[in-house]
Amino acid sequence: MQHCPFDGLVVVELGARIGVSACGSLFAAAGATVIVVEPENLAAIGKFKFRASSLAGKESVVVRVGNAEDEELLRQLLEAADVVIRSSDFGPDFAAGIVLGSDTVDCDILAFPTPEPAGTLFDDKLIQAQSGIAAVTGTADGGPTISEAAILDLGAGVYAAAAITAALRMRRLHGGGQKVASTLYGTGVNGMVTFLPFFFDGKIPPRGGNRHPMAAPWNAYQASDGWILLCSANDDQWRRLCSVMGRPELAEEGDLVKLAGRVKNVDATDAIVQSWVGTKTVKEAVETLGRVDIAAGPIVAVDELAEEPNVNFRGMVRRLRDPETGLEVAVANSPFPRGRVPSAIPLRNSGRELVHKLEKRPSATRGSHKQAMPLKGLRVLEIGQYTTAPLAAKQMATLGADVIKIEPLTGESSRAWPPHLNGESYFFTMNNANKRSLAIDLRTPNDRALLTKLIGTSDILVENLKPGSLARLGFSFEEIQKINSRLVYCAISGYGADSAYPGRPAFDTVIQAMSGLMDLTRSNGIPTKLGISIADTLGGMMGLFCILAMLEERDRTGTGSFIDLAMQDVGVWATHTAWDPNARSPHAIVGCNDGHLAVLCPPENVFTELAKADIDPGSVTREQAAMALLARGIPAASIRAVDEVGRLESRTGGMIRMVDCGRSCWPLIELPFNLSRMPHYDLKPIGSLGEANRELAGNAP
Repeated sequence: MQHCPFDGLVVVELGARIGVSACGSLFAAAGATVIVVEPENLAAIGKFKFRASSLAGKESVVVRVGNAEDEELLRQLLEAADVVIRSSDFGPDFAAGIVLGSDTVDCDILAFPTPEPAGTLFDDKLIQAQSGIAAVTGTADGGPTISEAAILDLGAGVYAAAAITAALRMRRLHGGGQKVASTLYGTGVNGMVTFLPFFFDGKIPPRGGNRHPMAAPWNAYQASDGWILLCSANDDQWRRLCSVMGRPELAEEGDLVKLAGRVKNVDATDAIVQSWVGTKTVKEAVETLGRVDIAAGPIVAVDELAEEPNVNFRGMVRRLRDPETGLEVAVANSPFPRGRVPSAIPLRNSGRELVHKLEKRPSATRGSHKQAMPLKGLRVLEIGQYTTAPLAAKQMATLGADVIKIEPLTGESSRAWPPHLNGESYFFTMNNANKRSLAIDLRTPNDRALLTKLIGTSDILVENLKPGSLARLGFSFEEIQKINSRLVYCAISGYGADSAYPGRPAFDTVIQAMSGLMDLTRSNGIPTKLGISIADTLGGMMGLFCILAMLEERDRTGTGSFIDLAMQDVGVWATHTAWDPNARSPHAIVGCNDGHLAVLCPPENVFTELAKADIDPGSVTREQAAMALLARGIPAASIRAVDEVGRLESRTGGMIRMVDCGRSCWPLIELPFNLSRMPHYDLKPIGSLGEANRELAGNAP
């Protein structure tokens, strides 16, 4: 059997949230023995609405509350556990009142950083509303839109897995367990990094449908036989696109030459692209654009994912027999590329004998619980742009690593993304906190020699270049291993280095289209991308977990590894809780006198429920309508606009920390998770382009 980072680790799943299941599944893929505690009566709540998918690759025990034998079994299980994952604000908390061992990592996955009133079950859709995501999803002339994909529950589970891994590292190095928490709301606010800059610039961004607020052309375009997504993020890509469209003059003169001009004149830009795409089939357009490295792809429905060539190539959809029903069901493979494939779904309560065989964890001998930074002393090299690799590296920097961001001499492309503060991009600064910039040209021998030297002294390399780009410069994984055999190298790409689409470029929106996410996010019935760059964001989050997990493997074996992480894999995994339409929670969006309200009930019933609560939504506020519905046991929450989220989180000591740097005061987003032994951490903006050149390269930029 394949050796994995967490072989021998015992993880107990207590919570009912989807995020708990997601976190446990990542640990199961990474080799841990994951035991799920199930209630006696399997209520249709959270992860148990799709039990087969949630428990694939794990073990099951049933605990009956008040039953002495079962409670003793639970006590034995928790005494053997290295990690406990719960969701104390959602469903039964079997470990309530039980004192865990001093070396146990105890993780709680919650809706909000501060507890909500008891009995208020805020699930993924309501947090999409509260965090501003619903407000920026949908068309400009339509209303807010909520995705059927459990993006925040799953995202909070990924962040929880990363935080737990950081805590396990601290336990290994210093002794002692700790409490960890990850929140859906914090995950959502972190994902709003492309929209929050507009609030701080005094603007409110409109919903853009399948457009991007900072780049154009970036939209869905209708070919002769279907729809494609096309993404162009910089002036060089625009020049190449104009060339294949037979309109090179558009990239040489006029209002559309520069990115800012295309964003300002987005309707005209889209009309030009549509006139060309409309003459092609989907296949012709995608292949033509691929030849000039323009990211494009078709929209794929979730029930067609298993047939999508790259999804099939990478084995992301599996068929397993459900022992509870005897039927074969589809389950998602783990996007952790170095992990184990789920091979079976457990029968309920079939893991009791396994629990009896587990050994009680020894009492802590060192038991330190002092403040510590998990990644202190580690060096990370980031060769990244936009979101995926920069996000993973930013979170590692906040956890204490020394992150060197390697940029071209002209700087990373998103430095130019508007809006700006004192000439510096809000998005770039917010997405690259706590790093140091090194500006070099890897096409020159001297700078390649510098990269060789840096690789030799680093622990981690993360990049999101087009697959093979570093190899063509002489830095394949095989060559890197010769330089530093202990380096953990994570390459994040749209379809993976080992792919059915070798060399094809990808952007977030194309991955949303090709992973089923757009199929699950419909505005007036039309497949629509989530407003936030969710495929990019999930890719960066998953990269963080994969790197930390393989770092544990490296420290145990002394050998580094190559992580081939595909955003499409992560996107497909992010849709799996909605593969069965019967497991989706119905929801409605209602207009009130101060905005919109999200309600968890069938759309056809919502006005009946409002009438029973004696509420006319058009004459009351969102908060008044929500409270009336909550009193009737119907979950509801305000759909907050970007400016509401920005004000709330930056002015109340919430998820946005205002960092005064003298000339500028930057809004930097807090970690979406916390570790009890890391109560304080620095947040500071990245410095000027090439600020680290003098120290690392011996020259000024």
